[in-house]
Amino acid sequence: MRSTGVLFRVLLVLAGCGLAQQGALAGTKPAEANALLQGKFDNRQQVATAQQRRAAGAQGPVPHVIVAIEPTSQSDWTLWHVHLAVDAENTFDQTWAMQTRVEYDGSTSLIPYYQYKPTAPATVATFDPKTWLSLEACALRGEFGKARIKGMSEGEPCVAVTMSIGPIRTLLPVGIDREGEWLRLDLNYRGARTRIDARRVP
Repeated sequence: MRSTGVLFRVLLVLAGCGLAQQGALAGTKPAEANALLQGKFDNRQQVATAQQRRAAGAQGPVPHVIVAIEPTSQSDWTLWHVHLAVDAENTFDQTWAMQTRVEYDGSTSLIPYYQYKPTAPATVATFDPKTWLSLEACALRGEFGKARIKGMSEGEPCVAVTMSIGPIRTLLPVGIDREGEWLRLDLNYRGARTRIDARRVP
């Protein structure tokens, strides 16, 4: 009887550990995550600092990036409008649809989608997820909490998939750290992973 009691207590401890692990893996709900993501963010402060350091020969150029993240009528989807300016004459724009998804283990991920040969600018009013193509290999996975979202895509699988979408892959976020008034993104700018420190703006 004693050995049976000990075994029962061990099983209770293991069950508790399993629940704790599941709780640690569980992320926030898609609607909550999307509410945290929304806003307009600009890295002009980072650009100004980079220009000063570049003049001193201490740092390479950093592109000017503006990201506007809008909610859609579907709680697990947002539209990301990414504007990148190398200089006044070289600017690029791309809109991504991002689906916030709860995975089988309870964790949360952010899946990017793109439109193949769009006929008009993507807007919230006309958004239909059925017309977008998934970039599952570039899913951002990591920590999804109520106050902070931090995730990263897997390098090689993402690179392989994005080769088929052409130059717009430069504007695809492959890393994210959203907390407070900051949205920090990783972009593959000119073949190198570049950190963009964008601050919320009106």
